Amino acid sequence: MQNKAAEAIWAYGLIGPGQTVVCGVSGGADSVALLKSLLSLSTPMEFKVCAAHLNHGIRGESAEHDEQFVRDLCEFYGVPFYSERADIPALAKKHKLTVEQAGREERYAFLERARLHFNADLIAVAHHMNDQAESILLHMTRGSGLSGLTGMQPKRDRIIRPLLFVRRDEIEEYLSREGLAYCIDETNFEPDGTRNRIRLDILPYIEKHINPAIVPTLCSMAELLLRDEKYLGAQAEEALSSCKRDGGYDRRALQKLPLPLLTRAIRLALKNAGAEADIERVHVEKVIAFLKARTGARLHLPFVEAWTSYDLIQFGVTEELPEFQMKLNVPGETVTPLGTFVAELVDGGGFLKDKTVACMDLAKLDLDALSVRTRKDGDRFYPVGSPGRRKLKQYFIDKKVPRDKRNLPLICASEVLFVPGHAVSEAVKVDGHTAKTLRVKFLGTKI
Repeated sequence: MQNKAAEAIWAYGLIGPGQTVVCGVSGGADSVALLKSLLSLSTPMEFKVCAAHLNHGIRGESAEHDEQFVRDLCEFYGVPFYSERADIPALAKKHKLTVEQAGREERYAFLERARLHFNADLIAVAHHMNDQAESILLHMTRGSGLSGLTGMQPKRDRIIRPLLFVRRDEIEEYLSREGLAYCIDETNFEPDGTRNRIRLDILPYIEKHINPAIVPTLCSMAELLLRDEKYLGAQAEEALSSCKRDGGYDRRALQKLPLPLLTRAIRLALKNAGAEADIERVHVEKVIAFLKARTGARLHLPFVEAWTSYDLIQFGVTEELPEFQMKLNVPGETVTPLGTFVAELVDGGGFLKDKTVACMDLAKLDLDALSVRTRKDGDRFYPVGSPGRRKLKQYFIDKKVPRDKRNLPLICASEVLFVPGHAVSEAVKVDGHTAKTLRVKFLGTKI
């Protein structure tokens, strides 16, 4: 077993010389074997080992016994030790999760805290080949795609799994040969959770009646599928990049992608926008259908939104526009949540060909009535050089301004006088008769 762990460390570059590894130790057979094998390999491979134990508060006195066992074990081997306590059932209830889900999330969060406590580089967990087979079967029963059938990886970010190519019976043989004691979690033998049923009923049935080598067979299948998934993932990333445009992704270009690439490209786009863990097949299919939606449509997804803007689909976390209205300081600065206006009075026409600067005839203005505010329903605008007034919304539509670029602070009186980055109103434009000009420059977000 220890040789297989060493081979995995070398082959997958799991631990480098001089690094520190936090080993998650529950006290069970797998984690005790992991701790002992890492300690044996630490000197020849030149790395350091620490240990962490989470008392999950599920099994009462048994949990207390497990914590003390791990503490004594680490003291015996001289391993730096860190522990915490958690009420997993309470966390599951609070976050509306199963006890298994809550336990997994809290366990990984705890291990990261332990890593920071020790200033360590890596976290080692004791998943082995049988766990891998169970995970693959579990994903299969839930209708997982190719990525789910590739199983766990030897290394994911800071998490390493040195025992992933070791069978459970090899771990038991190693413990027996080394004379190592360990704790027994009686809940592992209760056929309540889905994973326990796979471990206790389904895999043993397949081994006895269908394929005695089902565990290595499933793991070998996962390795083959991982190659395919990596290839398709790289192709999807390249395809998504080719569909990238300023501000979003070309909807028509996405629709032309083969479905295996399109689904992966959508997942990648959602991940880049900030959503990943809660994105399921149904969400990807909704986005694919949404590619044909009218411009301005919006789709709510876990943690992010998608919206259409003419030829583009965009993904992101949209923030509510802060509503405000304040007097425009003339002369001087007017600071708003969406940017700053700097106003000055200049003699003559003072016109500048700059869409971030409003040049308005002072004689056509009531300075006391000037304000800076966010847009409102029904706002009307008379862009300079246009035939007449129209709704500001229609102006944005005619100019094909994306929805996420319309949240601009406006200079207004009884109507909109200046839209930063676009135009001033015909009603206040400077001309050959202008004696004095109010010049206002907008500083702030990119137009």
